[in-house]
Amino acid sequence: MSLTPLSTNHHYLLLSITLPVGTADSDSDADVDVLTIRKALQDALGDSFGITSAGTYIDILAVTKWSTGGVRVGGRDPWGEVILRVHPSDAPKILAAVTAASPSRSSQPRLSLLRESSFLPSLSFGSGGYVEASYIGL
Repeated sequence: MSLTPLSTNHHYLLLSITLPVGTADSDSDADVDVLTIRKALQDALGDSFGITSAGTYIDILAVTKWSTGGVRVGGRDPWGEVILRVHPSDAPKILAAVTAASPSRSSQPRLSLLRESSFLPSLSFGSGGYVEASYIGL
């Protein structure tokens, strides 16, 4: 019996979201919505690869806010996680853009890669406690 791998039509990225220190301290209910995340990704792709790449198709599957604070890193407070579904050929470009990005506005969230996979269940949320979870399209 020979094993054949499943075809992968999508690639999944689990990213952490951090906010500037002042945002989380001054407003305990500071929220990051899907449009803010999409704008941060679009800005990162545009800055790294030009305006054509800023239109890369990205599905935001889930956004989860952590209920417990974490350790501040680089003057930013941890906020939550987001799961993205992208085309496998776009994944390296998105990862490079997120890594190289510096938020254009001081209030804009910073995204960092936690995990990536072609198999969605392998990402399994698990970095913090959760107060609320908004699942979009899943």
